[in-house]
Amino acid sequence: MSYRVVEWSTGTVGRHAIAGIEARDDLELVGVWVSNPDKVGKDAGELAGLDRELGVRATDDKAALLALKPDCIVHTSMTDDRIFEAVEELISFLEAGVNVVSSGPVLLQYPIGVVPADLVDRIRRAGEQGGASLHVNGIDPGFANDVLPLAMTSLSQRIDEVRCYEIADYSTYYQPVVMRDIFGFGKPLDETPMLFQPGVLSLAWGSVVRQIAAGLDITLDEPL
Repeated sequence: MSYRVVEWSTGTVGRHAIAGIEARDDLELVGVWVSNPDKVGKDAGELAGLDRELGVRATDDKAALLALKPDCIVHTSMTDDRIFEAVEELISFLEAGVNVVSSGPVLLQYPIGVVPADLVDRIRRAGEQGGASLHVNGIDPGFANDVLPLAMTSLSQRIDEVRCYEIADYSTYYQPVVMRDIFGFGKPLDETPMLFQPGVLSLAWGSVVRQIAAGLDITLDEPL
């Protein structure tokens, strides 16, 4: 038995997702959604940079993809600059009875204390209504700065401090919206980028601190 999967986007993450889906015998790629009109009609293999066609043509018709009744949508579209629009998108999938694995919005990776309770309840009700589940995860948040440190603490007899750093080479990171509008590269020095607007850092990485605290069964001294 294989699970029928729709890949939602073919960008930086989506291309790798298609390759990963194709590599598994228990997954069947049945549809691909794209936002770029120039990609409509192209084969998923071509869009993923594979050396072969997969027999699945990309479309921007959301209703047609939901009509395929997939078991799961792998949602990897850009969410950093449209967080609440993306949340509504995920809710619509759940209400349609489709399980979702998503790379964002990252604030849903560990929403406790990060996302308003009424929004979490809406997502939960949508899943209950459709009989579907939502799993949001990534490398960070989701592994490198939260799950991995917690795993490492299990090897320690005494813990005095947990300190996490993220060091990345963004020279090869082709995501103009993130680099310019969110991080502020190439912008005037006196212009505050989205990343440093009030509350944004807590939304983006607050889950990391809260998840480590929960894993160590400690209470934070100060709100993030």
